[in-house]
Amino acid sequence: MAKKKNIKHKEQNKPSKHISAPYPHFRYYRKNRHPALIVGEQPVEEYQYRKVMHSEKDGRHLNEKVFPNPNSKDKKPMYIAKRIRHDKKTNFEDRPLPWKYKK
Repeated sequence: MAKKKNIKHKEQNKPSKHISAPYPHFRYYRKNRHPALIVGEQPVEEYQYRKVMHSEKDGRHLNEKVFPNPNSKDKKPMYIAKRIRHDKKTNFEDRPLPWKYKK
């Protein structure tokens, strides 16, 4: 068990290979394997992001509709949650997605 904890600790302390991109941009969120709209940075190695989905509502909150969908392979309209969340940069993919978001 001690070896597993040590391995996890080493993985977390690796230098990140994140490619910087202008805000806002899209990246895959590793925890739920869905894209997220990165809108900024927090001071402690964290991104500020908004969830991306196909649903008009996130719980009881209405989402912002993005049409046409920035993902050209997907014909459904994209919805982006209005609430801004934050999480560590290591929980996002290293490369940004090629999709463009109109402000």
